[in-house]
Amino acid sequence: MTRRAPPSVSDRSRIGAFVLRWHLPLILLLALLVRLPGIVSRPLWYDEAFAVLFSSKGPAAMLRGTLEVEGGVAADVHPLLYYTLLWGWQNLVGASPAAVRALSLIFGLGTVVCGYGLSRRLFGGSPAATGALLLALSPFQVHYSQETRMYALLALLLTAAAWVFHRALRGGRTLDWAAFSVLAAAAMYTHNLAFTFLLPLSLIPVFQRRWREVLRTLAAGLVALALYLPWLIQVPMQLARVRSAYWVEQPGAATIVRTLLVYVGGLPVDSWALPVLLACAILVTAIGLWALVRSAGPPGEERSEAAWLAFLAFSPAAIMLLVSLLQPVYLERALLPSGVMFLLWLGWVVSRSALGRLFRVTGAGALLLAFAVGLWGFYTYRGFPYAPFADLTAYLRAHRGASEVVLHSNKISAIPASYYDPRLEQEYLADPPDSGSDTLARATQEVLGLLAMPDAPRAAGEAEGVWFVIFPREIDDYLALGYSVHPALEWLESRYSLEYVEPFGELTVMHFIRAERIGE
Repeated sequence: MTRRAPPSVSDRSRIGAFVLRWHLPLILLLALLVRLPGIVSRPLWYDEAFAVLFSSKGPAAMLRGTLEVEGGVAADVHPLLYYTLLWGWQNLVGASPAAVRALSLIFGLGTVVCGYGLSRRLFGGSPAATGALLLALSPFQVHYSQETRMYALLALLLTAAAWVFHRALRGGRTLDWAAFSVLAAAAMYTHNLAFTFLLPLSLIPVFQRRWREVLRTLAAGLVALALYLPWLIQVPMQLARVRSAYWVEQPGAATIVRTLLVYVGGLPVDSWALPVLLACAILVTAIGLWALVRSAGPPGEERSEAAWLAFLAFSPAAIMLLVSLLQPVYLERALLPSGVMFLLWLGWVVSRSALGRLFRVTGAGALLLAFAVGLWGFYTYRGFPYAPFADLTAYLRAHRGASEVVLHSNKISAIPASYYDPRLEQEYLADPPDSGSDTLARATQEVLGLLAMPDAPRAAGEAEGVWFVIFPREIDDYLALGYSVHPALEWLESRYSLEYVEPFGELTVMHFIRAERIGE
């Protein structure tokens, strides 16, 4: 057998020149490939199905389903830019899982491009390519580039805002300041927590004592505020909704640790992987902080720019923690833009900081290990709140009798089931009033055309059989609250006989029939 000759020096040079010239398109291709697995096969869960069904009703209906006041509070807590874009997108490409998730995928790829542009402006080519590569592979970024929610759009808008803000600070062009105002307003129209990123971003010229830029930042902020004003006047009612019924718990010390885990590896992962992710997260953060300490240079040089990114990586989380002292609002997924800054900072650390090669290689290795663990966890996870809703609805359609009722224990399974089979007649039970799970207001239900039933008796009526759909963990939640049994199950078991139980992933379907039908 003839041994193949190794590539010549000229061949390697041509390969290197090709990679150097086309490195961003190659990174984008890698980012696309990493974001494709599961985009079709993973079922849409409640939040995604809600986004698709709600946005399909159009802007006017969405305004009503969000801003209609009930009991002094707004019906929903989210602004409507993403939902409006999703409405237009569905009209173009359809509402299949792949179609609706493709919009977030495009936003995610755009974030890689904007992150590259920001890092290239701060540090030059090598750190920018490294940072873009980290964004391409990050499980945190991959997850929300596949999810039909507003967080990928939020990351894109705020990364772009940081990019043009830096251009404005250094160049002072009116066009850059105007772009920053528009992007900042658009981010606030995407998610109300965008202010936790915009506030520290706007404080950077204050910390740098660049007073002329402070005034320009203030002016740009006022323009953004004016653009946001039509929605800003609605925010108090939305905040009232948050105070009256919101599921977010009070954050604590564990929240900070969990945020670091999400930044480097995403969650959830198998229990065995948590110590690995924790070690990697602590290691890369410590190396990054040590790089800031060791890097020399006056303000305006790379050390200052890297500190700028580190500040944007952690200060939004600190603001959420402070706000949560009054009202819990800490959402890790709303920190997706901060996760971008975290990885761009580490891209500089592992590619061109003042640390020795050993530290930089160790940091890069820890990140890649965390990414591998996190991506595996993301690709393979099918636990709560995911379930094979398409299989579930097909089964119910094939087996439900004409005089039987399909009843979901709550909206978490009912909304996805309605997405997968909107023609199948289904009922679902309302959440306990004023509880943390009572997030789907009556006005929003009316817009969706999916009204919750107050209790099992009124949902079942005179039906001869009930197909009861429930996540078993909900039974455990009621037991933890002191109930001896789930209230709906207690009533069903008193009026019907349980014929059999059928599992569908995390979901369970219980078929109840009237006693006189037994033996038919």
